[in-house]
Amino acid sequence: MTKDMIKVVIEPRESCMPDFVCVAVCPEVFEKHGDGRARVRGGLGEGFFDRSLEACASEAARLCPRGIIRVYRVGDDG
Repeated sequence: MTKDMIKVVIEPRESCMPDFVCVAVCPEVFEKHGDGRARVRGGLGEGFFDRSLEACASEAARLCPRGIIRVYRVGDDG
């Protein structure tokens, strides 16, 4: 894992509302899941992405109605 990565976490994912704001804002990081909640691409509740996606992931976190999305820079907090 390089320092040019971010870690995106939906916690607790069970609190996710099915409004999919995060999917609309940052589809490169978030997607709809069959259980009616959003998920992080490549996993359910967390995943790692190139830092070039930090702005859209952070915007999705800011707009999340439940406030359950976190974005960390790898090597900083994640």
